[in-house]
Amino acid sequence: MVTGLWDSFADDAFVRDVEQGLYFDPAKMHVLDHKGKYLRVRGPLNIARPVQGWPVIVQAGASEDGRQLAAETAEAVFTGGGASLTRRSSMPTSRAASRRSAATPEHLKILPGAFVVVGDSDDEAREKRARLDSMVHYDSAIASLSVMLGTDALRLRPRRPIAADPRDQCLQDQSSTPGR
Repeated sequence: MVTGLWDSFADDAFVRDVEQGLYFDPAKMHVLDHKGKYLRVRGPLNIARPVQGWPVIVQAGASEDGRQLAAETAEAVFTGGGASLTRRSSMPTSRAASRRSAATPEHLKILPGAFVVVGDSDDEAREKRARLDSMVHYDSAIASLSVMLGTDALRLRPRRPIAADPRDQCLQDQSSTPGR
């Protein structure tokens, strides 16, 4: 539906002919008239197409569902969590997912997130990072860790090494009470 709206006008629809008083050629306007289960959209979109046709569609790729949606609909997937997570988890999963969809795996660009702390020296940058880290609420940190690990981090035992696949450790630890 979104791309259909972006296709509301042909590239040459807006003639802007002042002498004839013609802003656009009505024959080059396409009405979407989408009627779905939850949404009806007649269209057209009230702006001209961008030069490249459609805006670049970027999808968040932290979850398996997000990576699947990116493979099916997006041109790029944004991933966070550091280089190893991006390289080993997000990219192959998204490329594998795009093989299952109509798109080719090569069309999908991976945009890894980066968190950069800048200081006049390494020590200053480390101090700034420590200050930022000290402001993170425990529940927010657990939620972020859960997303990165793909499992409920509350089930992991504090001060214990995390297994190669944390989901295995969570299964083993289910009978124990998680602590902070």
